[in-house]
Amino acid sequence: MPIAGRWGTVSEAAEHFQVTRQAIHKSMKNGSFGDCKLVDMPRGKVWLIPYPFERKLGQAGRPKIAQREI
Repeated sequence: MPIAGRWGTVSEAAEHFQVTRQAIHKSMKNGSFGDCKLVDMPRGKVWLIPYPFERKLGQAGRPKIAQREI
């Protein structure tokens, strides 16, 4: 359940998108979830993701090589 209706955990996002939590961390690193927060809780540090969960899809595959003039 999202914290105060505004933030969700990595595990909640993983369940929502039906992927692993490692995939969520990778998406966070790429900036797909926008402004995430690392919060110090009594049991340790927890990443919080804005709720409702919205993910920007990045480009798949290898980057294209820039066109060179010959």
